Amino acid sequence: MKRVKKILLWSLLLLYFPVMLGLVGSHHHEVVCSEVEVNVLDSMQTRFVNHEMIRNAVLMKFEGILGEPVNSLKLNEIEAFVGKHPAVRNCEVYNTIEGRLKIDLLQHYPLFRVFEDNRSYYIDEDGNEMPLFDHFTARVMVVSGAIDGQMEHLIYIARIFRNDPFWSAQMEQLYIKQNGDYVLVPRVGDHLILLGPPERIEEKLRNLRALYKQGLSPREWNNYQVINLKYKGQVLCSKNRNI
Repeated sequence: MKRVKKILLWSLLLLYFPVMLGLVGSHHHEVVCSEVEVNVLDSMQTRFVNHEMIRNAVLMKFEGILGEPVNSLKLNEIEAFVGKHPAVRNCEVYNTIEGRLKIDLLQHYPLFRVFEDNRSYYIDEDGNEMPLFDHFTARVMVVSGAIDGQMEHLIYIARIFRNDPFWSAQMEQLYIKQNGDYVLVPRVGDHLILLGPPERIEEKLRNLRALYKQGLSPREWNNYQVINLKYKGQVLCSKNRNI
């Protein structure tokens, strides 16, 4: 008797799942797209785009998407369209059983901003150029001067600063002289930092951190115009602004 009951139970279960899948499939076929929801996953870090901008762009590009059966939505095309936005690093598009089209996206993260000749642009964390945006300016280090051929070094230094809260908060600008020397402009203080050529960077920054934390007292900082880290094993403080 127990064996018969077990066989009947398994038979009912085997019948149940195909029926339910059929009902779900039928329901999915009838569901229409009721809303487009955009989730900018990294909106706390940067705000080149917001949910409203992307939603409006999708609705303008794919007219009549609201009210269409969800199974007829061209998710790959929508994903490709959103992914072409210069601020979007990657995105995922899918729909829910209730009929909502969901768009989750991440933005490019700029390492620094370049001022070169008559134009300005960002370099992102992957080393790629990205444009400026009218409604949002990223708070990143500014780079100018003789940058031709220096991009690899600049990305390397910018990543060091990005990954260290102390340097990220301290360094505001980097200028490259015609002779290839790097000059840093800190956020705090009226001095310049002559880094010299982009070599032994970690060593130079260790020496500079030691000077900031253990060297000069706050009153002494105003006595110097330049901190020279160019020469190996030396930290020179000068009252002369000429570098």
